[in-house]
Amino acid sequence: MALTTHVARRPRSVTGKGAQTRHDLQIFNAQLRVTWTTGEKPGGICFIPETSTIRNRAVLHKLAAFAAAMGLIAAIVAGQSPSVSAANRGELWLVVHDICLLAYRSIGVAFPCAEVNLSNGLDRGFAVLQAPPSTAHVIVVPTTRISGIESPALQSEEAPNYWEAAWDARRFVEQGVRRRLAREKIGMAINSAASRSQDQLHIHVSCIAPAVADFLRRHQGEIRGAWSPLRAKLAGHKFSAMKVETESLAQVDPFKLLLRGLPSNKLSIGRQTLAVIGATFHNGKSGFYLLANDTRASPRESVGAETLLDDKCAS
Repeated sequence: MALTTHVARRPRSVTGKGAQTRHDLQIFNAQLRVTWTTGEKPGGICFIPETSTIRNRAVLHKLAAFAAAMGLIAAIVAGQSPSVSAANRGELWLVVHDICLLAYRSIGVAFPCAEVNLSNGLDRGFAVLQAPPSTAHVIVVPTTRISGIESPALQSEEAPNYWEAAWDARRFVEQGVRRRLAREKIGMAINSAASRSQDQLHIHVSCIAPAVADFLRRHQGEIRGAWSPLRAKLAGHKFSAMKVETESLAQVDPFKLLLRGLPSNKLSIGRQTLAVIGATFHNGKSGFYLLANDTRASPRESVGAETLLDDKCAS
């Protein structure tokens, strides 16, 4: 999908700094979202850099650069090939750290991210980025450098629970489809080190794929409160599964549950694709299903996180 950005200039006599910049950025944000989600071309996306401070102008320049790189970002969040060159495996971090975070801290706007949350500090913060062109697929990314599921930082007792943030981010999926979604319709997933394309931790959040929903309905009786291998294959791959009864993930960190359930402990956690899916069990209690696929060090044996999700929310 092509995206054309026009930078308009106002006479330097126009006044207004921070407030005008935020206003212009909100207009840019709204118009660009129309282009991402509908393919329609607005009459012109207009920044007014002369009304900003020098620092704000630098921020806006980076935002315009991001717009020009829209196709690359779409590929990142939609599941680019894991064979992407090392030079491009840091693009997601660049977007979150150099653009979203900079814009948020400079002028109070998270764009191009949907949200930047630093309420518990930068080291425990996260950003939510919408996956174009889908309006029902977001990714949650820490605002500190964490490579992925294998990072020892995630196993610390003091580590932030990014899955809690991802579950809360389902509201952006609901906004995208313009309706409330039952908890069992929502899934979250993270790729193994071998099957990801970006070396910055990111959790995908969207609706679950119909095949996954059907699989869980048929095999829910096999899934217990501890990790165990499932006899049947899902999407042609073997999974281990467990369930937890809890309304939210505030006190439950799936990364730690996965680590404790692995027979070889930390040595194999980087080989896991992990999915966490909302559930309402037969007893009426709320909870989550956890599914883990072991790549066995070969991407050919792995299933991508995006395969388990449906960004069209068809079911």
